[in-house]
Amino acid sequence: MNETDWNALLEASLLALLEAADEGAVVFDRDARCRMIGRRAGELFGIDPAAHVGKGRGEVLRALSNATEEPDAFLQTVGPWDLQEPARVVAELEVTRPKPRRVVWTSFPIVREGGVVGRLAVVRDVTRERSAERAQKQLQARIDQISPNDVLTGLLNQRRFREELEREHGRSSRAWDSYAILRADVDSMGDLNADLGVLAGDGILEKVAECLRRSRREYDILARFEEDEFAALLPGADAVAAQTVADRFVESVRGFAFELGSHNVSICVGGAVWVPPSAERGEEILRRAGVAMFKARAAGKGCVHIDAGGE
Repeated sequence: MNETDWNALLEASLLALLEAADEGAVVFDRDARCRMIGRRAGELFGIDPAAHVGKGRGEVLRALSNATEEPDAFLQTVGPWDLQEPARVVAELEVTRPKPRRVVWTSFPIVREGGVVGRLAVVRDVTRERSAERAQKQLQARIDQISPNDVLTGLLNQRRFREELEREHGRSSRAWDSYAILRADVDSMGDLNADLGVLAGDGILEKVAECLRRSRREYDILARFEEDEFAALLPGADAVAAQTVADRFVESVRGFAFELGSHNVSICVGGAVWVPPSAERGEEILRRAGVAMFKARAAGKGCVHIDAGGE
């Protein structure tokens, strides 16, 4: 088979692939001329693929942009022509015609014999994925409204924790008593999930929750606040008590045998204390505890920072 026949075979194979693939695809040559448009791309953007083969990239993109509510924004997002640009994933795009769709546009260089001879744009329809994600979030929100507990850890969820905070704030105000809030964050949880997988990450959160249960005071209230963050409400606690419980939290996690090979698990803890007389609301103490947690995180893994109210 000579080179001409081989190139013809490759072109025919690519065309067959573009026609069969569920992803939309558009091929441009080194001169930014459209060489091929797949069937799926035509369906997603409501164009006739054959009518645009041979046209320049700008003209083809303008035709595609007509499927959006904001054509100029589409053209700006897809970006200018750069033959040498490495593979790039563009942010999700919203297509409104002929059918509402969410798509992801990815651009790849086409390399042959060490040189870039064109670019391939792949358009993936993620409408169903995003719809499923929204449905899952809505379901989780309904579960949170019905159940006071976090499904993974068994601790109280954020909604119930906020209710307990309001109750304790009222009690402390009437009794002229102090209380504290601790917020604990698992250090580098994103890296742990990336290295070990989400299932292993969920196991880590379960074990951290158990560590916090073991090291709290009997009447302290624990919750999984969000993602890899936990919260504790400490009735009657002053700054000394808050520091003591926070230190116990850190040491309990540090000393637990997670059995993750070379990976270590630690938490940073921030705390805030409410001391009467004060006009602060419970939500303000919760916010101060969050700021203290960020300060602890900035100081390093396994650190504690307590805001006693004078900062």
